[in-house]
Order: sequence, then structure tokens, then C-alpha cells
Amino acid sequence: MSSGKALVVFKDALLRPQHHGKNLFTNPLSLDILPTQKWAVTGTHKSRLLQALAGQFTAVPASSRTYPFLENKVWPATACSLIMFDTDIKPAYLAARYEFFREAEDADLESFLRSAFHADKTDTAAIEKQEKVFNEVVDRLGLRQLLKQWVVTLSNGQNRRARIARGLLKSPRILLADEPFLGLDPGATENLANMLGELYPNPYVILGLRAHEPVPSWITHMAVADENGIVDAGTKEAVAPTIKKLIDQRNALFHDVEPFDFEAAGMTPPLREGVESIIDIDHATIQYEDRMVINDLKWVVKRGDRWHLRGNNGSGKSTLLSMLTADHPKSWNSKIKMFDEPRKVGKHNYFSINRAIGHASPEIHAIFPKTLKARSAAATGFTVGSFLPPAASAHVAGGLNKEQMYERVNKLLEYFKVDGNTTFGDLTLNDQKVVLFIRAIIRNPEILILDEAFSAMNDESIFRCKKFVDEWGGTVIAIGHVNDEIPRCDKYIRLHGGHTKPEQGLVE
Repeated sequence: MSSGKALVVFKDALLRPQHHGKNLFTNPLSLDILPTQKWAVTGTHKSRLLQALAGQFTAVPASSRTYPFLENKVWPATACSLIMFDTDIKPAYLAARYEFFREAEDADLESFLRSAFHADKTDTAAIEKQEKVFNEVVDRLGLRQLLKQWVVTLSNGQNRRARIARGLLKSPRILLADEPFLGLDPGATENLANMLGELYPNPYVILGLRAHEPVPSWITHMAVADENGIVDAGTKEAVAPTIKKLIDQRNALFHDVEPFDFEAAGMTPPLREGVESIIDIDHATIQYEDRMVINDLKWVVKRGDRWHLRGNNGSGKSTLLSMLTADHPKSWNSKIKMFDEPRKVGKHNYFSINRAIGHASPEIHAIFPKTLKARSAAATGFTVGSFLPPAASAHVAGGLNKEQMYERVNKLLEYFKVDGNTTFGDLTLNDQKVVLFIRAIIRNPEILILDEAFSAMNDESIFRCKKFVDEWGGTVIAIGHVNDEIPRCDKYIRLHGGHTKPEQGLVE
């Protein structure tokens, strides 16, 4: 329990990545976080502030950042567990996501979670305590039924919950979580928010939230950080005007985004004459042994449709998309038609199917090579089934010559404000996501699949991407739990998983 001493104190602290490096904030930081307060941080540099609170970076002078409640008994960095979802993108084979292929070293979720424990196996009391914590965390985060599932087969939302659980199982004194609710469905968001609030003060919890994100009711204090440092801090009510200003500035961005010239770039939505539907799935079912994933799906996507694919984490959304993109072993099914033609082995192949599809997703991001220049990375969208630029691939789509391809790439990089000469791995997470969006749209596909494609982008990039897709007018299937992070859709299909059949309707 709390000793009454402050958790973290910044007193005119300058933060640097190394002792002689450039200051991370223009101004020194001053902030007191008391054990009776429950904090969240926001602003353009919230992630950097969370890292500083977690004991990262060098404080100058060293005495300007202290952790009084630790009483010099524990090294601060070991007492803090920082979860930042943009710094641990783990590669995984797509086929393994759909339980078709498994590497020998793949671990199930239970093994992944238990690897956070380091207690002496002869210490019975410690083992019992760990088991109690394990069961509580697993149940509260809804992971019990997933414990025997391979980690690589978890959906994006399930994976986020698993990583939060693993952070908690390390038994930190302070848990810091940056955007913990991103990618979670509403029910999971509410459950996680309640659980984090109930954990306090064992451990103390500090959240990183986007300015427009709902703030959990149990948060009492907030800090706003930008490149200059902490621009406002205090009770949630006192800081509310500053946060409202940030939200107003964010909303104004959408109106300030200039339109893209689609005609000049040759990117008007493609038209295939005489075709009634782009996708027609006729009562398809996907089942793994005794686990039903998709039950009796009837779904027709016509040219120009804009579908929002909905469903809780683990309801089968990624599985459905993998069927469309021929990544799933059950993709070869006469119940699935594209452009009015049933899929048949020998007549259709992975390349012919994906020639018509542009696709951006967390899975593609996870396995995308980091060594390509941004310009070449975007240009790989012209190739089918490969991360190689067009000149190095036999499967090239888009109907453009090399000069025309790179002219389009340059137009899009310029519009989205990304430096094409920077190596993909050196780009910010935001710019990596933008490049992968450009990669998905670059060949003007007949159908664009955006699977949480705008998640983790900054506000300006989200608005640019949404405006681009809205004005493009092509056929779109979008996944996203946050309405602000999906383009305009006029129809929805909701998957429930299990034996419950999907539902469809118009977006209100």
C-alpha cells in the first residue's frame, strides 16, 4: 500500500536520450504525482512523457527526477512496466494466423503469459501468489478461452489484451500503458478500463490517451505534453479547457486538408464491364475441429460499396479477410465468387485474385521489410504477393510503365507528407502506416481492404487518408473499432463468431 510519499517527482528536469544528447523537450519538466492521484497523459508527446515517467532517458541533473515512494530500495526502471504498442511488432506467418502452418517455436498464450514470472520454483508462497494473480488477470481480460491458442493466431485486439496481461503479470509497482484501448471492441474497452481502475494502487496505473479519447471515470488528474514539455497539468476538470482546445484543433484539420487530384494521377475507380458483384460469398462456413468461426455467411459486395466489417475481437473478421485475399487454406471454395466467377483451383491462383485487391493490415506491417526506402516500399504495392519493388518481381499490376509507377508514388508521398528517401524502418510509426496505406491504394485496386489501417496514425494523417478514400469513391471494406479511424461507410456486416450467423445493415 501507499507510504504517502510521492510516486514520481520532476523538478526542473531536462530529459535526454543520453547524457550529452539533445533535450527531448524544449523546456525542463516539473510535475508531482502523488499516490492519491490517478493520472493520464495526453498531447502530441504523451508517449515520450510516459517513457520519462517509466525511468527511461537521462535526467539532468540526476536529482531532478526521483521516485520517493520506492525509498531507494528498488531501481525505478525495474519497478515500472511500460506497455507501448508501437515498439513491439512481432512478425508472424500469415498462414499460422489461420491455423494452417505452425513453426516449432510457436508458443501458446498460456506459455507466453507465464514467461513473465521469475519466482523461485521452490518458493511455494510466491508460486501460489503468482497463480492467484495469473487467474485474476486472465479472467478479467477475457483470455481464459484463448490460453491454448497459439499467440500468432490471436487477433489484433486479442494480442493487445495479451500484452497488457503480460505487463501486469510482471507485478510492477507502476504500470504505464500507452493507448491501451486502441483496437479493442467497446465491451473489451470498458472491461479493461474498469480493471485498470480497480488495480490501483497495486500497481499504480498511469495511462496514455489521445486527446479525443474518452477518459475513464476513475482518472483524477491529467497532464498535456507537447514538444516544449508539460503545457498543462492538474485535476481532470482544471485541464479540460486545454484538452478541448486540442480536440478543436484536431477537428479543424479535416477541413484544412487539400483534395488529391485523382484524374491527374490516373486513379479514378476502376470499372469492369458486365460484372454485377465484386465478391459473392454463398453461405460459407469456417470451422476448426469443434470451434466454429464463421457460420453460414451470405455476403455480396458490389462495385462502389463501402462496407464496415464489425465484430468483437476474435469473432472471425481477420479470417474472413484472409478468405478474400487467398491467405486462408479454405479460400479455394466454389462458394466464393469474385467478379461473378467461382474460385477454382487451376483456374484461379493467389496472384490472379490479389491483382484486384489493395490491402493494409497489422499483419502486413508485422512482416514488412524494414530496409527498403519509403519510395520503394510504397511501390511494392504494384507487385502481387511480394514485398519486392516492381522491377524485381514477375507479378506486376496497375498497367503502368516504370516511370508512371514512380510518378504516382511520388505524388502520393508528397500528398501524405512522407520523405520517400527515408528507410522504412527509420520512419515514425505514423509514417510507416501511411506508406502501407499508399502501398494498398497505389495500383488503384478494384477493392480496397483497410484492416485497422489508420490505427496509431496521428490526426492529420488519419484525416488525409479518410478524405482520400472518401473522395476516391472505389469499393472499400474497412475494419476498425474506433469510428474516427475508418473511412465513411454506408453498409455494415457484423460477425459474432461461434454458431451465431452474421448480420448486415445500413450504417446510420
